[in-house]
Amino acid sequence: MQSLKPLPPIQYSITQNEEGVTLCIWEPARITEVRVKPFLFKINHRLPSNDEARRVLSDYLENF
Repeated sequence: MQSLKPLPPIQYSITQNEEGVTLCIWEPARITEVRVKPFLFKINHRLPSNDEARRVLSDYLENF
């Protein structure tokens, strides 16, 4: 039987854009017959600064 490598916990990215930054947070998941995207959930926040994105991420992770 093949053992599956565990998926990482919550992941995130912060990308710069013209209005500020976009914070993207997602929980990875394996693609299956019924799951066509590689995540359980994914949210995007548009924020004015990198500092604000890190604050939102920190708040999210504290409550996860």
